[in-house]
Amino acid sequence: MKYNLPSFLCAIAISACVSGLTASAQNLKIAVVDMQEALNKYYKTDIEVGKINTMADEKRKSLDGYQAAYQQMTNKMTELDKTARDTLLDESVRKDALEQLQALAQERAVKGQEIGDAQRKASAEVMQARTEMEETLVAEIKEKLDAVVTAQGLDLVFDKSFLPKANKAIVHTSENVLDLTEKVISELNASAPATTTTSSP
Repeated sequence: MKYNLPSFLCAIAISACVSGLTASAQNLKIAVVDMQEALNKYYKTDIEVGKINTMADEKRKSLDGYQAAYQQMTNKMTELDKTARDTLLDESVRKDALEQLQALAQERAVKGQEIGDAQRKASAEVMQARTEMEETLVAEIKEKLDAVVTAQGLDLVFDKSFLPKANKAIVHTSENVLDLTEKVISELNASAPATTTTSSP
């Protein structure tokens, strides 16, 4: 039979957990918290999001200047192209227009690259600021949560929203909680060949 490895290991862990429960583990005080909801309703969240939005608006305005210059070049190129193609005009006029058109085309290509670079930089800076903002707020929420957990004497708290910035589903665990990690690893490595080096528990 072919097993799906993650599911198979998960089944082993669950089985070991069920069989390894003790009387003291059955008396654990367990609770849940919705970290996403806490983040959404934290008063600082609206304030910090407002700062990020202001930052994004300022960067957009800065980019508008680049775009305006680029559009002016495009309009000028259209005029020069029309002149260069107008057979009713003197040859020298048409030649001069063509030379200007070629030079402006190169300048506009450089400007286009600058715009692309500026857009990517601005986007990265906004995303970085947002990430740091979320991490800071989640850390503050976690600090308050720890205080509540301690006050109520809880042993295990699960995040039911699985907020990515919280990093894990379990946001608090006490020394009373049975950790089966080393036991499972020991069982997995019990039949390892003698020549295989495994990490010591």
